[in-house]
Parts: sequence; structure tokens; C-alpha cells
Amino acid sequence: MSAIKLIALDMDNTLLLPDKTLSNQNQKVLTALQKKGIKIVLTTGRPFPNVKPFIEPLNLINDDFVILFNGSLILDLAAQEPLFNQPFYLDELSSVLNLIHNLNLPVDLISQDHVYAIKEYGQSAYIDFVGNLIDYSLTGLDQIPMGTTFNKFLVCADESQLDYLEDVLAKTPILTKNLNMMRSRRTLLEFMPKGVDKGNALKYLLHHLGLKPANLMAFGDEENDRSMLQLAHVSVAMDNAIPSIKAITTDVTSSNADDGVAQFLTKYFKLESFQS
Repeated sequence: MSAIKLIALDMDNTLLLPDKTLSNQNQKVLTALQKKGIKIVLTTGRPFPNVKPFIEPLNLINDDFVILFNGSLILDLAAQEPLFNQPFYLDELSSVLNLIHNLNLPVDLISQDHVYAIKEYGQSAYIDFVGNLIDYSLTGLDQIPMGTTFNKFLVCADESQLDYLEDVLAKTPILTKNLNMMRSRRTLLEFMPKGVDKGNALKYLLHHLGLKPANLMAFGDEENDRSMLQLAHVSVAMDNAIPSIKAITTDVTSSNADDGVAQFLTKYFKLESFQS
């Protein structure tokens, strides 16, 4: 019998189709595994409003959890409250935000229910990623309510611009001593509090559930998935994953456009085939 008791799934470019929808095949396979007692945990950089539409189709209601903001928030879906939450305050970010501003790059600050695009930094293309499921505003830094906490902020820009920003920050570690940064797309560089990543969030959740990494399977495609893939006993990269992620996983499956999650799980758990 398989030792896998929990499956952690990145969403964008992993579980979801390129049009950001959940396929019938992935839904059916995951539902079949839930009936076998295996927990399904969405493990994403998204805030909850952008995850909520998938909760009911995946039957994630009772005694289930989602990991949000690349690990800075674990939400207990039954209690509708955080199991774990590690945000930061705006005043902790002034030095790194000044550097980003000096490089003429945009910044978006994301709280649990709001995206603040910083007006004086210019509007980014991140609005195309978040859609209309979460409140979004173009706001001056001095207009953000006092005491507002954020679970992440990000820079959405061309790949070459983010490569340069990462290089500058690597040479000035004092600016990121309290931050963890990673790419979730080639055009998105995300920042969370120090020590926050998907792997550490899953360690916390596994301990809470009385499970171990030997009980974990994880799927991903990008740099922000690295820590959870390295933690998992079975780690699966999508065919569309970046090469450095494929290099560290135990397995590679088909692309998200071809229901790679369902294909791998059907074979691994010896399920009957599901047709979409």
C-alpha cells in the first residue's frame, strides 16, 4: 500500500489548464483519491479569493487546508481561520521598496483580501493575473491604512528586468535579510517574510496532521515550488516546468495542458482511467 497520505498541488501551470480552469479529468481523479483517504492540499502563491472557486469542485471543505502566498498563510477551511500566518508590515519594507523604485520597477502589495498597486511606482501587468476575484486598487504608499499587514509583495516585469533586480539584491543582502524571494513565473518575482516557502508550510502542516515527508507527494513547475518538491517523498515536475525544477524531482509528467496531474496519479495509484 502506498505511504502517500497527502498530495500538495501547485495551481497555475500545474493543476490548472492554461486558461486557469480545472479540468474534469483532474477533478475526477482527485475526488477518487479523497475517497481513499488521501488529503489534497492546494499549495499556491495565490490569495484565498483566487483559490475559493476551486474549493467546492475539489470538495475541500471538512478538515481540509490550503497553503496560500507561497507558504505565509495556511488556512483551515473548516474553521475559516489561519492555522499559520506570517505576514509583514509596510514599515519593514522601506529600504527594499526604495531600491525597487530607483530601478523604475512596479510593486504590488498583497494582503489577505486586497491588492495594492503602488501608484508612484507605476501600474504593472499583475492585474491581468489576479482578475476580479480580489479587490484591487492603484494606491499611494501613504494612503495604505496604518497597521495593514501583507503576506507578500511582488514585482511584475520583463524577465531580463527581474534577472537584473535579483542580481542587485544578491549583492546587497542587507536589504533582504528579513525577506525570502523567489520566482513564481519568469515575469513575477515574489517576496515573503524570511523563512517562508511552500516547503516550510508543508512541514508545519504535516506535523499538525501527524504525518511525515515520507507521506507527501508534490507537483510543481516553477522556482517557488522547489522547497516543497525537495521535501516530498514523491516529487513530480510538469513537462512545462523550468529545467532546474525538472532536474530535482523524482518524476516528470505531462504538461498541465494535457492533464499531467491526473495522468501521473492514475498510474501511480493504479486507478481506473477517467475520460475528460
